[in-house]
Amino acid sequence: MTRLRGLSAQLLFYTILPLFVVLSAVALGSVTVHQNSMREMVSDRDLRTVRAVAAVLNDPLLAQDDQRVRNLMVELQMNPQTLVMLVDAQGRAIYHTDPRQVHQLISHPGVSEALAGASGTLYRADQPGGEEHVVAYAAVPSQGWALIVEEPWGEVASPWLRTSLIAPLLLVPAVALAFVAIGLGVQRIIRPLQKLDAQVTALGWGDFDAIAAPVGGIEEVQELQKALTRMAAQVRAYQTSMRGYLGAVTAAQEDERKRLARELHDDTVQSLIALKQRVQSARRKVKSDPSALDAQLAGLQEMLETTLDEVRRFSRALRPIYLEEAGLVAALETLAHDMSRDDLRATFDLKGEPRRLAPDTELALYRIVQEALNNVAKHARASSVCVIAEFTPDDLALHVQDNGAGFTVPERAGELVSAGHYGLMGMQERAQLIGARLAIHSRPGEGTQVEVRLPLSPA
Repeated sequence: MTRLRGLSAQLLFYTILPLFVVLSAVALGSVTVHQNSMREMVSDRDLRTVRAVAAVLNDPLLAQDDQRVRNLMVELQMNPQTLVMLVDAQGRAIYHTDPRQVHQLISHPGVSEALAGASGTLYRADQPGGEEHVVAYAAVPSQGWALIVEEPWGEVASPWLRTSLIAPLLLVPAVALAFVAIGLGVQRIIRPLQKLDAQVTALGWGDFDAIAAPVGGIEEVQELQKALTRMAAQVRAYQTSMRGYLGAVTAAQEDERKRLARELHDDTVQSLIALKQRVQSARRKVKSDPSALDAQLAGLQEMLETTLDEVRRFSRALRPIYLEEAGLVAALETLAHDMSRDDLRATFDLKGEPRRLAPDTELALYRIVQEALNNVAKHARASSVCVIAEFTPDDLALHVQDNGAGFTVPERAGELVSAGHYGLMGMQERAQLIGARLAIHSRPGEGTQVEVRLPLSPA
């Protein structure tokens, strides 16, 4: 009695045994339900199969082809214990699984019903060992035939039934293992993931050091933390690079404004002052020496033309008029023409049928090529550069190729800023904004090729 009052005995009698009884009852009930369902399923399957084959045999032309009829009968034999027979209107077997029964009178359940034009199923329990068979029959009206298929349905259900019977024995350790697995999962997965979630939240607020604290857990969680740590380091490096890039862009803008102001003051403003003085001098000579007025006006005209050229050059640099009026191709051709000088030969080549693009897309492509040409003029020490615009039905490719000094291209775009290639970074940013792909190919001493490729929608 003392043993029966122990914790182990109480767990056995009050927990395990009742649980086992309940599981056994559920399993046996499930077996019964499953058995009836399998019986109906096999019966329904055989009936649909027999009806489908009977419908095929109802075709007079097919029924006259003995080989095709035999092939259909062979296909009906689903397993070695399946019995298939095709009986004519006189009750003789046209086909039988047992070849000895062919041309013999057949007395079998379902034959008379099928010859009478009916179709359905019935069950035979009068088999050796008490095994129940399902018989499916159907009529072939055009020939007056009967098609019968018989098989022991228990052969289909038995493996599942045996599995169902031992299910209660498998559930008990499975439940115990499940509780152990849940405990380990909470300890090794859930809690480390909760810690990692808190670290990611802190990371989102800019605390890059929070992600470095170990959270433990399984190897996959630790690998995930390492990946997040690497990502945080990359984001921090990218932010640092972007701050340097934005600072460089701002400085470049200020330098460009200073350069434009200086050129306007040194060239255009001085030309306008000189033009004003020439006009005043011309007005005086109108009265004193009218014959010298023509030469004076010619000089004034030459100064005006020079000043206009300078103003146009500034205007094209700030706002490409050709791009808006004539399109990207004409603007790139003009850009290449303006780039030519005594020590640098710039050419433009067009391939394919040109197309107009969206204004912002054309402007971005124009600025990319313009920056590439500026880099050639400032850094490449090249004697020739070629701009190629290649239109295909699927995309537009722009190439800027030079024969200059070349350089070592960083492996990743994020390293352009740290390497001091701010112009290339700007080109990369512009390409990404319009969905284009920028590629830079260069080696020291082998020149540089800048390629930007933009997918085009169908015209």
